[in-house]
Amino acid sequence: MPHPVHSEKADNPVQAAIRVTRRLLAEKAPRPGQTIFLKPNVVNGSPPPVTTDYRIVQGVVIALQEAGYTGIILVEGSGTGNTLENFKALGYDAIDVPKIDLDATPYRVCPVPSGAVWKEIYVPEILEEGFIISIPALKDHSMLGVTLSLKNLVGILPAERYSGYWTYKKSQIHRHSAHGCVADLIRVVRPAWAVVDGTIGMRESHIHGNPCVPPKKVVYGSCDSLEADRYGCTLLGHDWTDIPYLTRISSFWDA
Repeated sequence: MPHPVHSEKADNPVQAAIRVTRRLLAEKAPRPGQTIFLKPNVVNGSPPPVTTDYRIVQGVVIALQEAGYTGIILVEGSGTGNTLENFKALGYDAIDVPKIDLDATPYRVCPVPSGAVWKEIYVPEILEEGFIISIPALKDHSMLGVTLSLKNLVGILPAERYSGYWTYKKSQIHRHSAHGCVADLIRVVRPAWAVVDGTIGMRESHIHGNPCVPPKKVVYGSCDSLEADRYGCTLLGHDWTDIPYLTRISSFWDA
């Protein structure tokens, strides 16, 4: 049985994220002493809904700290611009935890079992054995249909290895089958939780789309990222089975 999706009204985004995080902690908590990596969608320096509202991440941090967790790190590898400068421009300095640009960290090669596109993937060493919380913005994607908690992990791919196809620093995923590349990545690294910023939502495109009207005004989360993404598809008016990378992931997913 999949883990449930917990949804909260986001009239106060920080408090909504706190409530969602508390429910997830009661269901599947990180191990004592385990490093917790928070991965928002900070693809560039554009404000929400292109990127994750920092207040959602702030709420997750508050709830984790209330529960006694201290090893919390904010991580990202922006698609354009400097990651740390993007954090600053978007208000993330209000969150008092370490912030790391994953493109500036060592990485290692990992084999991809039954990979559709890649036989191996390079991933940051720092994430090994960590508890990864994907905190995306609720968005359509102009090439992949949607970008939610699973697609959000593309940002961890080292720019040194995955840039160069075009200006986007992770653009190599578009050289072949982007849907296959995302599925291959999730065979190697997957989030322990998803906490999704649905305060606004974005239609038609992940960068140049239109904010949802009316705004969705929700924060939701699950200990099952695939289930969270299925729910997000519904909020955006899609059938998740029409999203090839999600159907591929569902074929091997075991929550």
